[in-house]
Amino acid sequence: MGKPKGFFSLTDATGAKRTLLLLVIVILVTAFAAQWISTDGGRIKVERISIDRRGAILSGELYYPFGTTDEDSYPAIVIVPGAGAINYQLRSFAEELAKSGYVVFNINAYGSGASETPVYNENDQGILEYNIFGTPMGCLDAVDFVRSLEFTDNTAIGVMGHSQGSRRSGYAALMDCGYYTFNDIMLTVLSEEFGVRILREDLLRPADEVAKERLGAEGLAAYYIRKEAEKAGYDTMIRSACLIGSTAQYVNPRKIVSVCGYEVWRNCQVNLCIINGEYDYGYVGFNTSDDVKDAWYIPQDGEVVQGAYYSLDDNTSSSEIIATFREDTASSNGRLRDAIGRRTLRTVLLTKETHSKEFFSSRTTAMVIDYFNQTLGGNTEKAMTDPHSLSFVRREILNFIGLVSMVLMLFPVISLMGMTGERKTIMPRRGLKAGSIVVITGTITLNALAIYLTNSGKAVIAFSSSPFFPLMITCWSPIYFLEWLSVAAIAILLLYALVTKGWESLGLFLRSVMTQGMARSLLTSIAFIAIGYSSMSLIQYLFYQDFRLWTVMFSPLTADQWLIVLRYALLVLPMMLITNICTNYLSDVTMGGKPAWLDTVLTVLINVAGVYILCGITHIVDYGQLMPGKSVTSFMLTYGAIIFLPISTMISRRSYQMTGSIWTGTFSCSLLISWMLVSMSGTNGMYVPQTWLSSFLG
Repeated sequence: MGKPKGFFSLTDATGAKRTLLLLVIVILVTAFAAQWISTDGGRIKVERISIDRRGAILSGELYYPFGTTDEDSYPAIVIVPGAGAINYQLRSFAEELAKSGYVVFNINAYGSGASETPVYNENDQGILEYNIFGTPMGCLDAVDFVRSLEFTDNTAIGVMGHSQGSRRSGYAALMDCGYYTFNDIMLTVLSEEFGVRILREDLLRPADEVAKERLGAEGLAAYYIRKEAEKAGYDTMIRSACLIGSTAQYVNPRKIVSVCGYEVWRNCQVNLCIINGEYDYGYVGFNTSDDVKDAWYIPQDGEVVQGAYYSLDDNTSSSEIIATFREDTASSNGRLRDAIGRRTLRTVLLTKETHSKEFFSSRTTAMVIDYFNQTLGGNTEKAMTDPHSLSFVRREILNFIGLVSMVLMLFPVISLMGMTGERKTIMPRRGLKAGSIVVITGTITLNALAIYLTNSGKAVIAFSSSPFFPLMITCWSPIYFLEWLSVAAIAILLLYALVTKGWESLGLFLRSVMTQGMARSLLTSIAFIAIGYSSMSLIQYLFYQDFRLWTVMFSPLTADQWLIVLRYALLVLPMMLITNICTNYLSDVTMGGKPAWLDTVLTVLINVAGVYILCGITHIVDYGQLMPGKSVTSFMLTYGAIIFLPISTMISRRSYQMTGSIWTGTFSCSLLISWMLVSMSGTNGMYVPQTWLSSFLG
């Protein structure tokens, strides 16, 4: 009698089906639990929203308290993701702000996620003038939408964005609020509509005072009616902006404007908070820069006080510290309350974070809540939110369990597609011990070097965004990392063959894997992606969740985005093939005789060790302030490698163990990484027109 097979054995169809069913159950259970956290047990309603203001869909998710009616009036916040990001990455802010009593519209900027690219956006930027760095990219359109909702307080609107999203939200605030104080506006009304001659010294006086002096009773009555109408519109402008990982280059600088024919300096009329990470070296210097000092009327030899609430006075070109963040509240501090009402409040905050960690940080999220609590009047009596009380990290962990379960679906699919078979291990004849040392040390060292070179902006072959490869520039860093891994793989293979005289075994390995099972591997990989995407679509439909952790995500795509996935999959296919050949050949010759599970674990550990060690050293240097003002290397665009590299290595090794074919792991990893890149990046780095396919299929 043969050895009995396990209940979840992958060597027979029944066990494979049971395994697949178990993974689906895990995905459903974790998605249910994640949605429970997202909605605070059903207390927060989350809706998928698509609006169309200019012939292009702007997609997002709207959060508001369950049971809301048109008689309610909540402060509202529009959240905008940065470059190479979609709205799901900022769900942490959306969920926690909604739980604190805000209506939140967490949008995909035009060209990101399911949002399309209009021919002309909010500042009439068209095809020829398209520049992602100088447009709200849908933020202002989103603000107009939330202002129109019956259950929002349209006098308490805020905007928030991270990185490129801070530019977009800052630009929206600039366009919406402008530079004119309400007093400037009323003096202009007196001049242009009532024929009152305004003197320069009048600019320092309240317009009401000037009106009383120079208008008769009838004119004064008409002036007050006009004032009421102007105030109603003025109060609906964006009241508060919170910019994270930002230099606030649009909304922060003051500007010379003309008031009643006189040139004066004015700041943008919005309350402003800038939050940068202490280890966000591209932005942290801004917190004490000359730009801040100039706009906030701080002497150049003075110091910007972190966490201080400044109130600006453009008329006297001065500022004053009136309160302290998380110590004073608008409910107890009249001067703070008055500055918020006059839109003159400024503060700059510093967190112990890197750039990409800022949008995955309980500390940063709590700061955002506390700032908006004061400036939008949501919870003015609450000075500080406990970061440990926030729950979004638990939701992300559940999403990650779902992600891993989706990836593991590949292996029962391999079994069900009839791909299981014995592989032949081809061993070199000598030098195995020395060869093992070469494999381990070489892989760790060269993989660390690969990510270091990637983080330094270097590439084996440089690419740029184009109509054929339209993703945001941030997508190229993961691809450059794959390039360097390919170079490292070739170097390690050659070095190993030299040390062990294993040229013959390497040649035999290449001949055995290059033609084996290619067609069936492709079908298996496509089936795997289809089943994985179907499981994600199911939890999207039932629980509005996807597969993710931090900077690794697999999200819904439109029909034409899948065409982009295929293009990038073809681009990365040769790189994945080279690394998979290296991984499996070297694991075969160094792990001979070990159980399959131990073989896989050791293969993964060796391949990720260099990246993890370099990342660990970098963070020790950063957080220990061993190199003040700079880092060993920036993982800003490559944190995803920490999560995806072990996944792809596991797929490569385990699928080869099961099938004896190098192609199953190659095709599957190429499709997975391309799906991930399209999910996270978006096409807003350039103008990408809408297509017939997206219009027809969505």
